[in-house]
Amino acid sequence: MQTYFYDIHWDRETVIDDEGTSHFDDGSAIYYARIVASRIARCGKGERVRIHVRDAAGRLLSIQCPGPLRALSDHQAAIRSIVERDIARQWMMAG
Repeated sequence: MQTYFYDIHWDRETVIDDEGTSHFDDGSAIYYARIVASRIARCGKGERVRIHVRDAAGRLLSIQCPGPLRALSDHQAAIRSIVERDIARQWMMAG
């Protein structure tokens, strides 16, 4: 497992992640950031939400914005289930 950090940029405010979270690879970490951005966007002012994904070395991997609220393809649904399984494992290991 690798550690990733999620910095939230929202309406001229920035929350820097100094704890990080573990994921199995870059793809699942980036996908998770997209989900977080979309969930924050549902609360309002979503067009201003940006999630910066950094690796353990501090290197910027991706900047994610809210995604359109549409049905997922089979491939996207499979990836989402993998990410959700990984998150559930993390909670179990931490708790």
